[in-house]
Amino acid sequence: MDDLMKAVVIRAFGGPDVLEDGYWPIPDPAPGEVRIRIEATSVNPIDLAWRRGELGQKLPAVLGRDFSGTIDAIGEGICDLASGDRVWGYQAGLASNGSYAEYLCLPSLLVAKRPRTISALEAAAMPVVGLTAYKCVCEKAQVAAGMPVLVTGAAGGVGAMIVQLAQHAGASPIVATAGSDRSAAYLVDELGLDPDRIVRYRGLSRKELAAAVFDRAGGHRPHIAFDTVGGAMKLLAFDTVAVDGHVVSIVEEPADFPLNLWDETASPMSMRSLSFHFVELSAGARLVGRDALCFFRKGFDWLGTQVDAGLIRPPRIQDMGVLSADTARKAHRLLATGHAGGKLIMTTGSHR
Repeated sequence: MDDLMKAVVIRAFGGPDVLEDGYWPIPDPAPGEVRIRIEATSVNPIDLAWRRGELGQKLPAVLGRDFSGTIDAIGEGICDLASGDRVWGYQAGLASNGSYAEYLCLPSLLVAKRPRTISALEAAAMPVVGLTAYKCVCEKAQVAAGMPVLVTGAAGGVGAMIVQLAQHAGASPIVATAGSDRSAAYLVDELGLDPDRIVRYRGLSRKELAAAVFDRAGGHRPHIAFDTVGGAMKLLAFDTVAVDGHVVSIVEEPADFPLNLWDETASPMSMRSLSFHFVELSAGARLVGRDALCFFRKGFDWLGTQVDAGLIRPPRIQDMGVLSADTARKAHRLLATGHAGGKLIMTTGSHR
């Protein structure tokens, strides 16, 4: 079976048990594509939604969005990457298959040479959270020095990257929410946040939460509020952001979500002249095509420079073990609990 690779495959939508060990054709790169021998891949919430059949994907399928690995073949027209380059990438739904596999092919602009100073596992943990935070902070909100910001879910993968990018941009003060002692300790000890700027939200009413944010921000409203959690935290973002401020969210809500953005007499957007940005990382790649892919290379290169300069650290990781259906099932179940100790990583056994 020299033309087949090992992969974790789904042939029906459902719970974690639909993940199964299987074989998948080894892809060949088309013009403008590279083939990656995958070393590590991470598990993301989108994988769970895909597995449940919420994204309209076809079956059978191989899940997985971000990864690290080594280029082992290149298609025509590639001049900036070469076989043997160690890379990180994000497949954006444009790859031959997902990253729960030994190989994949994808457009070369969706990968970049990975930072020299981090491991393959750490590199696999960064693309989704790093690029999402980059789009939130640097492109949508355009955070600048002296801007007060609120980051909800700040100890999560995207939240922690937003905190670091906001720090890098000179935002001040940075107010963050934390739901546990472990999360609060991580924000203080690992990311260097002021403990007096952290809002512990457990048991607080909506009104008390808003008051806590104002208190931690020195009596001021944040100019930018980042929602990485949704639900009550999205409401908190809209409740507290300043006039002419910005709310940036990465979490969709149900149709009956109790926030009317368009009612001119009640909407926080009209009452305080707010802007609202929703960030969906792969939207441009899906809807615009190749012209949108330059964002990914630009983002990867910028993040890699910051990582190697010691200005941004990768997320916490939790090594789940070698890629298999059993490993993937365990990772999916753990991620669904909300109690993972960092980005969940699976390796192919070839990582260095």
